[in-house]
Amino acid sequence: MTLLRSVLLPALYLGLLVVTATTALADDRPAKQGVAPDRESTVLLLKVVQQIVAGRTVSPLEDNALVTWEGIRKRVQEMTPGMARALEDFVRLSESRAETERQAGHEIVAFDLRAFGDMAQELLQRSAMHAATQDAKPAAVAVQAVPPLTTEPNASNVPPPRIEPAAAPVRDPTGDAVFALAPPKQSPPLRAPRMQDETAALLASRGDAMLAIKDISAARKLYEQAANLGNAAAAKGLARTYDPGYVGKLGIIGMRPDVTMAASWYERAAALGDREAAQRMQQLDAMVGTTLPGRDAR
Repeated sequence: MTLLRSVLLPALYLGLLVVTATTALADDRPAKQGVAPDRESTVLLLKVVQQIVAGRTVSPLEDNALVTWEGIRKRVQEMTPGMARALEDFVRLSESRAETERQAGHEIVAFDLRAFGDMAQELLQRSAMHAATQDAKPAAVAVQAVPPLTTEPNASNVPPPRIEPAAAPVRDPTGDAVFALAPPKQSPPLRAPRMQDETAALLASRGDAMLAIKDISAARKLYEQAANLGNAAAAKGLARTYDPGYVGKLGIIGMRPDVTMAASWYERAAALGDREAAQRMQQLDAMVGTTLPGRDAR
């Protein structure tokens, strides 16, 4: 009897937890009861969570959460209600799982889960903005399409001007000069930010997190990956891990500065638009009293 009780009671308790969690999740989203989450999107999003929890946010190269997320980004370019529902579920799941991981002491995993939840929320917001823009377009076109009222024919009436094709030649009536009409300027199409930018920002943030726990090797690797994707802050962060003015402040035993490497990455950050990096690069030049190897004198 004791053995039977030890087996059945935990099973019943687990079943009660599952029912309670399912009911709570259903009650949390009453507004979209009739919309089922897109199955393929849900599978990809759950894979992202699994990869993050397993420590595969940015590596290995072909099997990590960032690679999976890029597939999600491409899939939701044509957003459907089911895809939106899947993203909303993912936001809730990532927040809940992040808190669980934080309480377990897995700060980096919690950070990554929140970061991906924020990216999902941004996708939802941009999709809503795009939908609102598309809904507003027909009304504007309808107003412009209404033809003006005409009166009886009159010799003094001037016929409406014809719209010439873009860059069509037009002769000046007062001389022999020939002009070309410039094509009309069009507003750029609405688009989401490049996946590359989001990837670089996440890598740079991970680099900051690694540096905070004094894992300098991992921080440098993440900073370099982000800098190679065009992130100026990451290039500056990497430069600081070699800068003699910052290395001492980090308090990492055995870490040696490298002025040449620092200047090289400051130069990269400056080329990407970071003014502070440009100033620090000049200070390093002045520190050594000459232009550092590999760069032209300024």
